[in-house]
Amino acid sequence: MTQTAPATTHDTPPSVPGPRCPHLGRLTADFDAHDPHLTPDLAVEVHRAIRATTPVTYSRAHGGTWIVSRYQDVRAALADHETFSSASGVFFPRAAGTPRFAPLEYDPPEQNRFRAAMKPPFQLSRVRELHGALADLIRAHVTPIAERGHGDLVAELAVPLPLAVVGLAVGFTEHAQHSIRELTSNTWARMPKDDGPGGFWPAFAALFDSEIRRAREEPGDDYLSTLVRLPFDGRPVTREELHVMLVAYAIAGHETSMNTLAHLLWELGRRPELQSALRQDPGLVPAAVEEALRLWTPVDHGTRVTTRPVVVGGTEIPAGARVVLLTGAANRDPEVFPDPDTFRLDRGANRHLTFGHGIHFCLGAHLARAEFTQVLHELLRHPVFTLTEDPTRYFENGRHICLDRLPVRFASRNGGGR
Repeated sequence: MTQTAPATTHDTPPSVPGPRCPHLGRLTADFDAHDPHLTPDLAVEVHRAIRATTPVTYSRAHGGTWIVSRYQDVRAALADHETFSSASGVFFPRAAGTPRFAPLEYDPPEQNRFRAAMKPPFQLSRVRELHGALADLIRAHVTPIAERGHGDLVAELAVPLPLAVVGLAVGFTEHAQHSIRELTSNTWARMPKDDGPGGFWPAFAALFDSEIRRAREEPGDDYLSTLVRLPFDGRPVTREELHVMLVAYAIAGHETSMNTLAHLLWELGRRPELQSALRQDPGLVPAAVEEALRLWTPVDHGTRVTTRPVVVGGTEIPAGARVVLLTGAANRDPEVFPDPDTFRLDRGANRHLTFGHGIHFCLGAHLARAEFTQVLHELLRHPVFTLTEDPTRYFENGRHICLDRLPVRFASRNGGGR
């Protein structure tokens, strides 16, 4: 059924900037993800223009970066970790002295050790074990909003649910769950421009020290209690190693899920007919999840540094170059995705790069997909909801596409409004 769904293509509104935007040409010529004028809608236009120009462009921003935007080239670079190294950090620019986040910002063999230590709570078998607890969490977040008949699906669902889910998977305390979002926003605001990490990292480190202390002094059956005792490379794991793993759990564990879920619900809220299609055929739910992941890529790009000269699309990139891999542009490449700016439930095989590719493929992909799928199934148990006010969409740290709010109203059980 998922391959032949009727009436399931949904055009997204034209991007606001349009060809007369005064910043389009400038940002196409010198792409800068941290430019204050770059919005998610403008980024779609800039990506399209860069992708149509040449396989690789050079930007003078931040000392010079090479921009790769086409699907096949981005995918190939993600697969070639020996040439495109993560060890200089994928978040760029960044305050000097900021710790690298594991395992994404490490190359093998360090990457292998961190990934092996961090993987267990996100393995498919473990995600299946969490199915019931995950369903209970989702129901507890959705039911009050639906029964009230209105609410903000960002503040009441897309933000708190992923934090609770990562708490369930890893073992973060409720105090940590309530602190992570604010600490993350502060980190993204300061990391690209501060001279050092003093304005954001000590607060995160203090939170992690508290979590580590709890896990050691009052161990439970959570994974954090296992992790703090885990042999690491034949020796006890250090405080610093725990910090760079916990920061990845904390930030990646909620940020991408938060933003994907918000955009998925945004699509549903402004297109009630899409909800109707899912009600008629719940087998389309996974297709809706994958299309939201593709169309509204929650992490617009990442960076790498070349270890040797490499030719991409006929252009030679020198060794030691900072390369920006535009995942958001790759996920809308018309050579791979027909009607790339259209939300389609009948797309079939959806080979988006949102979870990455190669050795850094997202650890939490199984859990994220389970979370989004179960949220949709739970919402389908309630009346149709509609968006009552347009949200503001913006970037955090130049790459995370966020919504500030998502006010909706649910229809009454008898079909009327509330």
